[in-house]
Amino acid sequence: MKKRSLFLPGLLCLCLSVLVASLAQAQAPPSNSLSAKGEGKISGLVKDSISGKPVAYATVALMKKNTTQTVDGTRTDGQGQFNFSGVAAGEYTVMCSLLGYAAKTVQSVPVTAQNPTLHLGEIQLTPAVNQLQEVTVVGQKPLIEDKGDRLVYNADQDLTNTGGNAADVLQKVPSLSVDGDGNVQLRGSSNVRVLLNGKASTILATNLADALKQIPSDQIKSVEVMTTPSAKYDAEGTAGIINIITKKNHRQGVSGSAGFTAGTQNNSLFSNTSLRRRQLGINVNLNTFHYAVPRGYGMYRAERTEGVERLTTQTGDGKVYGGGGSAQLGLEYELDSMNFLAAGFQLNLGRYQGNGQQETLSPEPAPLHRISHTSAFEFVPFSTDANLEYTHIFSPRQEFTLLGQLSRFDLDNLVRQEQLNARDQLFYQQHNTNASLNHETTLQADYTHPFSPKTTLEVGAKTIIRRAESNAQYDIRFPLENRAAPEDNIFEYRQHVLAGYATLAFALGKKNHLKTGLRYERTRLNGDFSSTGTFLEETYQNMIPSVTLSRTVKENQTVKLSYTQRIQRPHIFLLNPYRDSRDPKSIFFGNPELEPELTHLYEAGYSTFYKTSSVTTSVYLRQVDNTIQPVTPAIEEGVAQNTYGNAGRLLSYGLNVAGSTKPVPAWNLSGSANVYFNQLQGEGYRNNGWQYNLTLSTGYDLGKGWSSQFSGGFNSARVTLQGHAYATGYHSLAVKKELFQKKGSVTLGLNNPFTAYINSGYALETAAFTQRNENLNYNRAVRLSFDYKFGQADAKKAPRKKKTIRNDDLKQGE
Repeated sequence: MKKRSLFLPGLLCLCLSVLVASLAQAQAPPSNSLSAKGEGKISGLVKDSISGKPVAYATVALMKKNTTQTVDGTRTDGQGQFNFSGVAAGEYTVMCSLLGYAAKTVQSVPVTAQNPTLHLGEIQLTPAVNQLQEVTVVGQKPLIEDKGDRLVYNADQDLTNTGGNAADVLQKVPSLSVDGDGNVQLRGSSNVRVLLNGKASTILATNLADALKQIPSDQIKSVEVMTTPSAKYDAEGTAGIINIITKKNHRQGVSGSAGFTAGTQNNSLFSNTSLRRRQLGINVNLNTFHYAVPRGYGMYRAERTEGVERLTTQTGDGKVYGGGGSAQLGLEYELDSMNFLAAGFQLNLGRYQGNGQQETLSPEPAPLHRISHTSAFEFVPFSTDANLEYTHIFSPRQEFTLLGQLSRFDLDNLVRQEQLNARDQLFYQQHNTNASLNHETTLQADYTHPFSPKTTLEVGAKTIIRRAESNAQYDIRFPLENRAAPEDNIFEYRQHVLAGYATLAFALGKKNHLKTGLRYERTRLNGDFSSTGTFLEETYQNMIPSVTLSRTVKENQTVKLSYTQRIQRPHIFLLNPYRDSRDPKSIFFGNPELEPELTHLYEAGYSTFYKTSSVTTSVYLRQVDNTIQPVTPAIEEGVAQNTYGNAGRLLSYGLNVAGSTKPVPAWNLSGSANVYFNQLQGEGYRNNGWQYNLTLSTGYDLGKGWSSQFSGGFNSARVTLQGHAYATGYHSLAVKKELFQKKGSVTLGLNNPFTAYINSGYALETAAFTQRNENLNYNRAVRLSFDYKFGQADAKKAPRKKKTIRNDDLKQGE
């Protein structure tokens, strides 16, 4: 049993005490407060100033005079009428608002004992100019935006994304790199958490590379990258958080979009339908997809034993293909202007298959010098996510939110393999099965309290209960003499995280802004590995500070300094000791003894913007203790043993630059460059080197509904603990034609038309062996996509900004 005593339980109690005290302060008014119940009544009628018709469902707020403190709130009914009852004596202000209209304020509304009932008569709202039906205002967002605490890539503005998947989108985001297998890195680190609409998703948490292929790019609105999140967020590890935001619409009535993609590698259908009636909103998203990607493989290994070199070569090819679908249901209901309910449910299912054939030449005695190996695998994932949210608004910027989420991921894995000797005789046949389960229950409470327009306190508490199980069985159908069968492996794992946080943001003078916070996390682990007789029990606690200081140098120039500390727990994928032996010369398995990573991240940034251009730069230093790295510690009987280990320390520092501009109104141009140095040390190895990644995107409006776009990127070779990964590049072209008065469009896209494949391989070098692996992904593809928007053209109702659960503390696999 391991015990780490950084225990400071008082912090959690302090956070909860502040939360309770703040709520009590917000809800318990002083004796002379106007929020005390009285006998007064205020009513009125809201009308359109031009048409004279009643304005239904407008928000009406009752506020204490000369303050922003909301005493009560309501909505107008279908006839535009509203009323407040139980109003105490005092002076009030009544404000009426609705998107599409200029807000209207009625000053000096007195309620006295002599005159307790007031009817304000007609209150006329004036339609905003940019909401009149005769006027259409079209504004194109820049491809890349700097939001201060995050960098935003507006994917819906990039034509080359049409018809692809989330992996295609992420490889175009500044500071991100995605290899041919779909593995994501942020500033050279794979220790990154990916969220969907701000929520943790089981499908993204278990196998990120495969999950990204299930999200159509047509459904992605934008991608947010946060490199220095505050203490409010879960401990995200060395690199940061990536938040994929999908498209939603908030129009009254029925509206939505639908489309399809047909291509040489990807085919998909999608639909997004929204129904909004008064306080109720319903969103339904459906999509189905299929893909097939041919692949090539090569492995070249030289083992050195007592001065003798043993050469092994392995070549082969195959195909990865699969399909599936997802369904998402979202519900939003406004009980009144102060209380909101929201619920969501998502279902994902799929089937992924692959096959391949390899030929191995090795120094084994004849007839095993040459081995023909065929394999086939099948993954059947099934996941569900359900969440519920309640929000109460006390006054503008003061609110309490309670959230709950249940997530479940099931995965059935089947691998079949056969081996033939040089005489084409079957000498080995094995079937592997692995049934795994990952279940999460999360409860979270957040409270925001504004002390002034420039000072805000945020406190909260959270608990996550995780349960993971794996049952792996190995069935050798045709055993080779003297070759032992692998043992069955049953794995049970429990994790309980208890956390509390407090952040305070305030101004220092007119130009400086400081946000500081502290997070406490207590983690308890229990693991039972029945096949090996190993039992794991561990408890550790961490204090996680964060601080960000920003200064506005000029109106359009900002500098920022930040520091944060994070902890990253290994996911079930890295802990599971299941031995994947589909390759006769390489076995992959997890390490149940992995310890969490601890990260110190320092960053200094500068951003500026002009009329049509923006630039953001940052220098950063990242130090990671107990960094989790893929390692190959040994070659046993010619078979590489691949796993994960705590490799000691990673030191990384670099420069990141991103920007966008419009040289002329019809031409947009954006790009990014990230240059950094990595130094790895641990497990008896040491490696370091400079590396970089570049992205470039440009688009041109050709007129008459025609537009074109190009996107490209290059990732240099990057160092690993025992060697380096190969350089990779990508490029894509797209042409789009708008149809049906811009309600529909057709897009023709080309992926990597000038290269046959992307090699996402790597090289290893140790004292005992050297090895070179080539993974060839044939990503050259053509696709044709069509989408159509339908529904009513009512003015958009401003969506309430929802709080979401973010379980972003787990280390992902590569």
